[in-house]
Amino acid sequence: MKQRILIIDDEDDICMILSYSLRQAGYEVFTAHSAEEALPIITAQSPQLLLLDIMMDGMSGTELVAYMRNHNMLTMPVIFLTALGDETSVLKGFSLGADDYISKPFHIQEVIARVAAVLKRTSAAKADPDLLTFEGVSLNLHDRSLSVDGTQVPVTRKEFELLYYLISHAGKIFSRQDLLATIWADGGSYVLERTVDVHITHLRRKLGQYGMHIVTKSGYGYMWNKQ
Repeated sequence: MKQRILIIDDEDDICMILSYSLRQAGYEVFTAHSAEEALPIITAQSPQLLLLDIMMDGMSGTELVAYMRNHNMLTMPVIFLTALGDETSVLKGFSLGADDYISKPFHIQEVIARVAAVLKRTSAAKADPDLLTFEGVSLNLHDRSLSVDGTQVPVTRKEFELLYYLISHAGKIFSRQDLLATIWADGGSYVLERTVDVHITHLRRKLGQYGMHIVTKSGYGYMWNKQ
């Protein structure tokens, strides 16, 4: 069965070029010229990837992703199409859950390669129940490894366990005592609350742009925030 892609762009020429090239590459392709037009197509066709322009009349690409996220519709990867130099929109897109972006003007072969790479990565994550992913962060339970945007990042056993626990309970706040009791249950009485803070600091650094998702709630503790 062909993988389904929805192209959302208010420029007819771009929709035509992309749809033709992606169909030639073996995909089933749908097009929409606005975010408003795209929503019923997303509901009816359940595309496996969105190729989405950021700057459009009416609802923008980032606003569409935010809307889908708030309504539990963001079940597929998103690649943003963006004008050169629009770094603010790109960063906002990544914070909302975008998987990649392509700058205009683009080479069609680059688009096809990026689409294939994102679909391969997300399909592998869905097929493997021992792979926990969030945006560009992947935790592999088979070998207790962490990768960030496809690059393996070394972590200690406790760092892995702490990050896995936070992501798998995203949105829930844990006190330092909670985390010590769960992650350091075998550590004995000599393990201090400061240990949690040190591990959180290390994880934030190793996660790069995704480190911001480990949020400190003053007076309460830590949580993994999806927003």
